[in-house]
Amino acid sequence: MKVAYYPGCASHGIAKDVDIATQLIAKDLDLELMEVDDWNCCGGGFMDDKNESSHTSLNLRNLEKVEKMGYDKMATPCSVCLNSHKMAVDKYENDPVLKEDVDQRLKNANMEEYDNGVESEHFIWVLIRDVGIENIRKHVKRPLTNIKVGTYYGCQLLRPSNVMGFESAFNPHSVMDLVAATGATPVAFPMKSACCGFPLMGSNPTVALKMANNVLSSARDNGSEMLVHPCSLCHLQLDVTQTKIQREFKQDWRLPALYITQLIGLSFGYSPKELGLSKMSMEYLSSRGIS
Repeated sequence: MKVAYYPGCASHGIAKDVDIATQLIAKDLDLELMEVDDWNCCGGGFMDDKNESSHTSLNLRNLEKVEKMGYDKMATPCSVCLNSHKMAVDKYENDPVLKEDVDQRLKNANMEEYDNGVESEHFIWVLIRDVGIENIRKHVKRPLTNIKVGTYYGCQLLRPSNVMGFESAFNPHSVMDLVAATGATPVAFPMKSACCGFPLMGSNPTVALKMANNVLSSARDNGSEMLVHPCSLCHLQLDVTQTKIQREFKQDWRLPALYITQLIGLSFGYSPKELGLSKMSMEYLSSRGIS
């Protein structure tokens, strides 16, 4: 099955391991990820607040590229990118003044008026809807038995629910279902849909780190030995910054944080190194006999 694929900036840069793991499991599941031609940054998390017309135009440009490739859906591994594209379409359809300005911008860029011919979706939605949980289970070669994994959704995947639409913002199940498919034990925790703080890292890092620490602490306090998430930017905040969090809050513990396709990849038999896992995660997995 061919899938139009928008990796996003982080997955092609500082969070490249997200793309690596996603590509690996996609191949095993007979998904051919067709990268969007000449895609651009979605501007999520900063441009949408500064200039709605520019933000909307950038996202619709990506979707028009997908349509020209012959697809009516576009999958991304990043919740921020997903939210950005979906919100752009929603604003475009419901704000006539914005639509007029965006149409002119697209025309100036030799693009056509957007006709809402492409639906944005998260890669995990493709796994659940198109591949199926049972099919994923059939590919498991190394069940992650007896590992308790905190299931984190973050703030962008679920809200606003009338725009995102895949599952309840109050009782989500997608990440939990995928974790269970690997043989691991999914752990729900109170802050599973709280913001990780990444958008504030540039303007108020102290508050941003506290928000990340709140998420990690909530997961750990409820029995999680690891944490998984579905967002490239959450990946940076919850995995890469843990050394800073330790230093800031004088903690003597760390909680391995993996992108969801990295966890699935482990269950498919890939090594932590092949999946690009951090040193912290590899050390924990080694203690559980996974190398």
